[in-house]
Amino acid sequence: MRLHHLSDSALRSLLSTTEDEHAVAELLDAEVSRRLLLLRAVLDAASDFPEAESGGVREAWRLLEDAEKLEPAGFRAALLDPQVGLWAAGLFRRLSREAEASDDVGSDDVGSGDVVADEPSLQAELGFLSLLAVSVSVAAGADFRVRVPVQDGAVFLPGLGRAHVGGGAWGWAEVWGRDGVVTVTSDSTAQTDSAAETGSTAETGSTAETGSAAEVGGPAYAPSASMTSTTVTLPADPEGDAPGWQGLRRLRSVHAGAALTVTLDDLGPCPAVPGLAGAGRLTAERFAAWQERFDEMWRVLVTDHPAAARALSTGLMSVVPLPRGERLRARAASSSDAFGCVLLSEPDDDIDVRSAQLGVALVHEFRHTLLNGLIFLMPLFEECVELFHAPWRDDPRPLGGLVHGAYAFSGVAHYWRTRGSEGLAGFEFALWRDAVHAVLETLRTHSALTPLGRALVTTLDEQTAPWRDDRVEPDVEHLALLAAAHHRAAWRAHHLHPLPAHAEELARAWQASAGRANPYARPRVPAARPHLRTDPAACRLDALALLARLSIIAPREFEELRAEEDPGRRVPGVGPADVALVAGDAEAAVKLYADELTGADARPAAWAGLGLALTERGETAAGAALTEQPEVALAVSRLLSTPADPVALARWLAL
Repeated sequence: MRLHHLSDSALRSLLSTTEDEHAVAELLDAEVSRRLLLLRAVLDAASDFPEAESGGVREAWRLLEDAEKLEPAGFRAALLDPQVGLWAAGLFRRLSREAEASDDVGSDDVGSGDVVADEPSLQAELGFLSLLAVSVSVAAGADFRVRVPVQDGAVFLPGLGRAHVGGGAWGWAEVWGRDGVVTVTSDSTAQTDSAAETGSTAETGSTAETGSAAEVGGPAYAPSASMTSTTVTLPADPEGDAPGWQGLRRLRSVHAGAALTVTLDDLGPCPAVPGLAGAGRLTAERFAAWQERFDEMWRVLVTDHPAAARALSTGLMSVVPLPRGERLRARAASSSDAFGCVLLSEPDDDIDVRSAQLGVALVHEFRHTLLNGLIFLMPLFEECVELFHAPWRDDPRPLGGLVHGAYAFSGVAHYWRTRGSEGLAGFEFALWRDAVHAVLETLRTHSALTPLGRALVTTLDEQTAPWRDDRVEPDVEHLALLAAAHHRAAWRAHHLHPLPAHAEELARAWQASAGRANPYARPRVPAARPHLRTDPAACRLDALALLARLSIIAPREFEELRAEEDPGRRVPGVGPADVALVAGDAEAAVKLYADELTGADARPAAWAGLGLALTERGETAAGAALTEQPEVALAVSRLLSTPADPVALARWLAL
């Protein structure tokens, strides 16, 4: 379904390796239309559920309509809040799911679907509409009174912050707006120990009067006159903290007249990526550190990547801070339901490169946002059950993931290309240039792409093709080639499996050849196409890329790691052979990989590393046998009662 029309110029800009502020603005308009449709769909779907009345949906809708008339710009800003997108999309899916479930069991059971563990009541989730109405009403300066849900003792107001009023996992509170003063009041009978983190009733406010059920939105809420309440009053500037109140803070950076303002969302209750926990509320010191990093990054973007800076200034809305990741494994993510939201771990403290790394992380995830916005309007691919190797992921990826990756990493490669051909920039450019080229080759002729999907692939192909002729510093280009080849071969070792009969025949032939005049001779076994079976244990297949980066930006730290007997204690997923290979010591790498593969708990990726080390040592045929089909060597070795010499097996497989 086409929700909104994009201009031809915006569409051309979106099918590109670069970002354009005008195209972003048009996507934002389209996202507003989509959110409005989602709200309408939620309202219509909720009418079939009795929880809608007790959740105050109709009352909240009327309040929202009144506030929008007073403050259209505030309504648009609240509607585009990533938390609102996550809530609306998630609730619509839930309503659809529960409606389907009720259809399966009979019309008498409407609204009685099973509750998912830790999922709020439907009544409470519908009540989020009241929270949205409050935010818009505050922006409009309107007087209002509305009932809202309480989660874990807190009331989250989109775009504003969080009031701690006490209570259990779920409950209800009341929000008043009078003459510009906003208060949040909770029934004290629902308080639990969670109230202790913000202070007692006396510290956070006073006893508030209670009103009739009709005034606050539903017959389910009827407090008695004897109840006391905990009240939190929002400060004049909601971004600041106050007793019982935590404001949503903004990161604000300005350079050369260009400004960036984004919400640092460390309060939102709707997770953008389920299972990926945020860092929680940041201390003032950590917030200041984020501000410092953003100031550094913004200077780099505005100076060296002005088009990307303008696009981010137009469409980047919030950053969800994640706990700091492993060394040189910064984490970043985004959600199709949260336009303009990026989840991001704080960058490492490598002063010379951290601003560039933070900038590329934002560009990378923002390009996912742009493509998601485009896909909502016009599909790029049809349903496809195939899974593929993606050079940026440990797991096999569906076609959509491949398209997304090609689009995002074409922007990443463009970013690093702008930064130069030496050092980290040269390495990253060479790595992602070749990765994008390989994926575009897969996509170029795929039948599941729509005409627009083919146009995207064609445009990216045309724009990135000249990059293959760009000269890069030889040493870093060699490291990029090693890292790419290792990832591809390690991925195969984990996820591809030869037919059992094929592996068994090779194992029998290997055992039969032992002790003969030519122990490496083997019968010609017809090659069989391996089948893909996802290995959930595949993890940190970026080991060589990480070590390459470390050797470039922190050579002393790399040498210290090389001296470690077990470097994996400092850098998870890395073995001593990997360090030797990146250091250029092929002889040591061959020995170390062979030692690992004849011992217990050898990594499947060690076969890939051994193949590369043999190639580096000049044994190209044996090396190719392992880098091109490491899954064969792995399967054969697992069938042998006595561990084989890995190097001998590689030479034998190469015959």
